[in-house]
Amino acid sequence: MPKSLTESISEIKPTDLRGILKYVPLFQNEVFVIAVDGSIIEDPLFNSLLLDIAVLRNLRIRIILVFGIGKILHYLAKKKGTNLTDCHGTERVDAATLDLATKAASDISHRVMQGLTKLNIQCATTNAVRATSVGILKGEDQQFLGKVDKVDADALQQLLSNHMLPVISPIAFDRDGDPLRLDSDHLATEVAISIAASKILFITSHSGLIIADQFYRALETEQLRKIFSENSNDLEDSIWRKCKLALQALDGGVSRVHILDGLQADSLLNEVFSSVGVGTLFYKDEYQKIRWARPEDAQTLFDLTRDSIEREELADRSLKEIEDSIESYFVYDIDGYILGCGSLLSYPNEQLFEIASLIVKKTHSGKGIGKNLVSFAEEQATQKGGNHLIALSTQSIPFFTKKCGFDKGSIEDLPTPRVEQLNASQRNSQILVKDL
Repeated sequence: MPKSLTESISEIKPTDLRGILKYVPLFQNEVFVIAVDGSIIEDPLFNSLLLDIAVLRNLRIRIILVFGIGKILHYLAKKKGTNLTDCHGTERVDAATLDLATKAASDISHRVMQGLTKLNIQCATTNAVRATSVGILKGEDQQFLGKVDKVDADALQQLLSNHMLPVISPIAFDRDGDPLRLDSDHLATEVAISIAASKILFITSHSGLIIADQFYRALETEQLRKIFSENSNDLEDSIWRKCKLALQALDGGVSRVHILDGLQADSLLNEVFSSVGVGTLFYKDEYQKIRWARPEDAQTLFDLTRDSIEREELADRSLKEIEDSIESYFVYDIDGYILGCGSLLSYPNEQLFEIASLIVKKTHSGKGIGKNLVSFAEEQATQKGGNHLIALSTQSIPFFTKKCGFDKGSIEDLPTPRVEQLNASQRNSQILVKDL
């Protein structure tokens, strides 16, 4: 019998809890799209997976659940003696196959809703996805095979804002209300892109991406693109589709795509809250838009900081001071437009670095640029041998503590020269510290 949510949480060790708490501020209010293969839903561990989803929800992570129906559809067809034209929503779907797929989707939707209800999770099935017929491919009418026509992102956001968990079926309706069969993985990808989700998690019966007995733990977008193009013929169809959709998701703005084994106990929580994970992670290189500043950027950085200095969010800096220390600045640059910046200062004898002058243009606030700039500073400090990163702030303390994982520090965390500068400024800044 699966453990209750209370029993599951009570078994977490203090060391586990510290590891989890490191990630909680980064994920709170983020949207995760979880795509569960039909084979997982038919396994006894599915109830444990729902329990893991309940844990994520209790940590204020917003979840959208998309389910597959392949395994139960195959079972129903065998039981009724029906020849299926398609089992996964990727090939021609005739009327008999659609009829069984509709029954399978209804059955699984009921089981998912029942399981979530037992865990006291408010959930709702939704028609927020409109489908359209695939039409004719290679001269063959695909009949009732559909694809995503439109995702009503506002409707999904409304459900999430009301603390509901949307449950999405691979049977969707077209403009006329006629049902069509969709591929659940493609459906999850389109939903994630439309709603600007931060993660897609493909819960499968596979441990991740394995090629020639080599298991890939993590791949950046371009690495995945290269490996996929060179080895696509060697991949099983299910993994091939997921890798292709992962590239589509990453190119569409989703930051992380995971493939993990849902038949492994606790795999979801271990994947989300572990720096190593248990599956394969594909990630977008957010740092590709961040570069070190150049001398010609000095005037732009000076202009960028003016408003924040007037509001006393930043200490005053002259153009000359910025020009003299330009090598310490890094910028968020999109097509030649600098939307944000920061400065990385080093205290080599202390194995300590400081992030300073962090600012994002008001027109682009709330889009994750600040968090990406901080992550860049963390990576650079780590590469240079730093053990700690500090920040001093008067008005951005919640951003550093809740979004970036910093802890409040004390004057003892600062080297002597920095203490003298802080006292001379009379700004009474809060000292913030993060272990690297």
